Amino acid sequence: MSSYREIHNSLQFSSNTKNKFFSTDISSFNEGEFLLPLIGTSGVNFENYIELSMMSRENQAFMRMLFSDTNLSSDMNVGFKGNPNIGSIVLNQFTQSQEFKAFENDFVQGDKVIIISSIFGGTGASGFPLLLKTLRTSSNTALSSAPIGAVTLLPYFSLKVNDKSAIQADSFITKAKAALNYYEKNVTGNGTLNDMYYLGDVLPSGGYKNCDGGVDQQNDAHLIELLAALAVVDFSSKGHSSSFMTSFHEFGLNSTNAPQCVTFSDFGNKTLHLLRKPMTQFALMMSYLTNRDDSHMVSQKWAKERNSLLGEEFLRTDFYGWLLGFKLQYEDWLSEMAKNKIAFKPFLDDKDITDVLNKINGMPECKYGYNPFAKKSYDLIDEKLSKNLSKIQQNISAPQAFMELFYIVTSELCSDKLKI
Repeated sequence: MSSYREIHNSLQFSSNTKNKFFSTDISSFNEGEFLLPLIGTSGVNFENYIELSMMSRENQAFMRMLFSDTNLSSDMNVGFKGNPNIGSIVLNQFTQSQEFKAFENDFVQGDKVIIISSIFGGTGASGFPLLLKTLRTSSNTALSSAPIGAVTLLPYFSLKVNDKSAIQADSFITKAKAALNYYEKNVTGNGTLNDMYYLGDVLPSGGYKNCDGGVDQQNDAHLIELLAALAVVDFSSKGHSSSFMTSFHEFGLNSTNAPQCVTFSDFGNKTLHLLRKPMTQFALMMSYLTNRDDSHMVSQKWAKERNSLLGEEFLRTDFYGWLLGFKLQYEDWLSEMAKNKIAFKPFLDDKDITDVLNKINGMPECKYGYNPFAKKSYDLIDEKLSKNLSKIQQNISAPQAFMELFYIVTSELCSDKLKI
């Protein structure tokens, strides 16, 4: 997100801008941070956090009825380890934070909120209803009456067995059922939520490395998480009335049999239209940057004609460095989803194809007609970059010119050659 923001802030977007790459403005609070800090949880177990020893004898006995010895001795450095009863206590503090108050004060009529959380752990399952209640009781009427949606992630991955871990995958279904039962009465059943999106999957065998959290928890990117992001897009496009009657949504693939590896063809028309062309445009640009080195690029007509903008000096800019850094993160994201279960592999690897226009997994080969001299693959991209250079304004920045040019060309290729 930080990389994305660096690139976005280097570009300009207006009604005259063709480029849509990095066009969504993602703002943050807490001096540029994307996280709300929890105060007083680092290096402290739950017993000390609630100051159990300072309570009266009667209250101590009551707390020991509510929380097991394991709960009380649990540290909270990496979350609540599947214990929503702990999370519901600790997370109360964030509503008093300066960051939340800044968000609350900045909220205006017409804004919306969507809350994304898992339901089979501790942090998300406890944080979602608490956050919803806080928003609905805000003194800011724009916030308290705003459309609020939620994406609830049911179990969709498994963990390897680790007797030393506080988290065990065999409890995921039970915890999800308990949370759903609570939500039925206190979330979707009490007139406080507009839309609820459910996402989940059959738990695969094997699973991720079992870690309590922190830097050792390196779960691979997953298709379910991409679909959760699409729920945000769907919710933002909806019109909402003043009533809070909850609408429920699920996601299904356009396949008779559940595939082990999902491609674009497995999506319904709405999702296909939303994803295939923009993802393909971006993939074509990223493949070009991978397979055409700097010396090749600066030797091309499109770079030579705007040498002061797109020549060697541009390739040494911070912007180009950020873009290459983002490319590596993007490629990791695709790679992780492709090897996960269930897999999502929309594109073939560059090493497995001879023509970049055959990159879409499951699509027929690109047809060039009968002209034996027609440019193909990356040579065609170079040709189109040069031909479209005249469409780029003279008085714009190098990052702006670069992104405009690649967006126009990849859009043409998708429409003319790939017919998408």
